[in-house]
Amino acid sequence: MSSSTSNSSVKDNFTMTTEINEVTENMTQNSNKSDITNARKTYAKAIITIGLCMLISMGAINAILDSMGARQQGVLGRVTESREALEKIVADPNDLVMFYGSSMVRAGFSPRKFDRDLKAQGKSVSSFNYGFGGLNPFFQDFLSRRITEDLQQKDRRLKLAMIEFTPFQTTTARWNRAKPVIDSFLTLLASDEELWEVTKQDLTRGIRLFNIKYMRGNVSAEMITSFFGREMFPPQRHNTFKDSDEIVAERRRLGRLLNEKFEEEYPNYKSAAWSYEWRGAGTIPEERSAETLGIFDDYYAVTQTDAQMKNDRLSRIRSADIEELNFEPLLVEHFINIVKNFQKVSDNVKVIMLPKNSKWIENTEAGKKRLAAVVAQIETATGMKIANHQDIIEVTPAMYRDTTHLSRYRGDITYTDYLLKEYGDLL
Repeated sequence: MSSSTSNSSVKDNFTMTTEINEVTENMTQNSNKSDITNARKTYAKAIITIGLCMLISMGAINAILDSMGARQQGVLGRVTESREALEKIVADPNDLVMFYGSSMVRAGFSPRKFDRDLKAQGKSVSSFNYGFGGLNPFFQDFLSRRITEDLQQKDRRLKLAMIEFTPFQTTTARWNRAKPVIDSFLTLLASDEELWEVTKQDLTRGIRLFNIKYMRGNVSAEMITSFFGREMFPPQRHNTFKDSDEIVAERRRLGRLLNEKFEEEYPNYKSAAWSYEWRGAGTIPEERSAETLGIFDDYYAVTQTDAQMKNDRLSRIRSADIEELNFEPLLVEHFINIVKNFQKVSDNVKVIMLPKNSKWIENTEAGKKRLAAVVAQIETATGMKIANHQDIIEVTPAMYRDTTHLSRYRGDITYTDYLLKEYGDLL
């Protein structure tokens, strides 16, 4: 065989081998591409499925929460409804008054009584009760920012802003109890710009907050757990002290009777956590029958027993450190912010400590010193003197429904009269 023939055969074999290898490689590549494509499709399907499941689950949870009125109940509903009312408040033609604070404000200030008495003096005033149970100064700060923004946008001012400083709402104990609902209320009350500032500091938390706001309707997983936990397993009251069975039975009977009288006297009432028509508070004695007012007297007699008051005192000590008053610095700073926010939009600002039921609540000596220091801190930072109404003689221990809150038609009316006397000349 000639060398040329041999070389040609080698070349042919080499070419064939190369072509086979190329085909094999192409087939392998195509197979890999196909595998990758299939993997991608499977991954995409999995992501879509998971996403749909999450959306369905969240939709179901939200539907259940809405059907149970979770967003309309308690402080969450009260905050939501009071915010929705701001547009009407800002547009009100009368001089505006706002009393801002805790559940003690909610129980202790009667705006309709306030406005009614001022009207008799020829003054046109619309006052509003912005008291919220369990809403500590951290959350109150963000809500006051929204109020301030709404007033500034419409170039409106409050004629008078009364801001309550509640010492036991500003303690470390109170802050720790609020932690499960922090994110829910933050997304409800904070602007997107404020949430973005959180995100820049903590990306993971920022993503979580935006998810709660826009995917969960401001209801965090912790709040869902808390809500369903309360519904299915109502928290047991720490009743260290017991009333007699007769007193308990009478308390329940009178409570049912008062509910019946309310339905009878207000047949068209639409349930609301915060009612614009009622200025964020409740009824006034002039609207109730003599029979109803008498039932209230009987009800308080079996409600304000020594056993009930002792139990409530212990509860306040456990939940709010009400006597020792170990303050949380963060909450003090946020309270200072609240005052400064209202100073921007108010002709007159008053910072107030509400009456205290000294028969049942008494600060320790250490607690008094800590309170004095915090009061001095707030006054220095805001330039405001805090009006201490804790021991005014007008309000007596019989005017409280528990150890901290003033009672309907007794304490609230008496204290509102006191506020009229103190601040009516500013209006």
